[in-house]
Amino acid sequence: MAKSSMIRDEWTRTVESLLSPSATMIESRDRSTKRRSTSITTTTTIKATTIETRSVRQHNHRVVGTAALAFLIATGCRPDDSNVVRGRGLTELTLSAAARANIYEAAARAAFDVTDPALSLLLDRRELPRTTGLEPAGQISEGVVAEALKRGVFKGTCEPSLTGTKGTARCKAALPGYVLRFSPVFAERGDTAEVYMYAQRYDTPASGISETLRFERAYLVVNTADGWRAAREGRVPKEIRGEKK
Repeated sequence: MAKSSMIRDEWTRTVESLLSPSATMIESRDRSTKRRSTSITTTTTIKATTIETRSVRQHNHRVVGTAALAFLIATGCRPDDSNVVRGRGLTELTLSAAARANIYEAAARAAFDVTDPALSLLLDRRELPRTTGLEPAGQISEGVVAEALKRGVFKGTCEPSLTGTKGTARCKAALPGYVLRFSPVFAERGDTAEVYMYAQRYDTPASGISETLRFERAYLVVNTADGWRAAREGRVPKEIRGEKK
């Protein structure tokens, strides 16, 4: 655990070095939800895209937010990745099906209280693109899907329409809940990786219509003796997925 802590501290210093000197700390109110609470937020005014992040820790199978700060997605100077907004400057990590499913689970645990029996999470097989928008960049392999379902956090699969559909997504499942899409897993320094997760609320044919809710998060995950765990969480602006600000 000490090694993981050192990795998180080093990543935090790297992130802080990208902040504008005029960044300011602001207090935010506690929010009691099934997901998490935020105590401190860092904001900065910059023209480039920013992601607000916080550290997360595991406690009795619940992930609790402890701090937050905003960081800049480095613009870089490489012409070949100028349109990349997810995992810019990083290479895709080659992993076993079990390891990749473990990373998806770690991200889901960071965003939701997966111990809640009323919560239903479905897996969308379509990968998020590295560029702006939601058009599929590929498919998660059947082996990864099988491993993810075997771990128990995901109750099934669903691929909601990406165009021509307004309101909440519709999926066939026992309960309404959220359907999750993931990016490829990107290699970070040491035993760490980065993954993006897009979540949208879904209804079932029998559940009626609920309020639309969509969000995207970026996660820094750390490989520990007990498997992959989320170390930091970043809020991804909706413009990244092609929505108006």
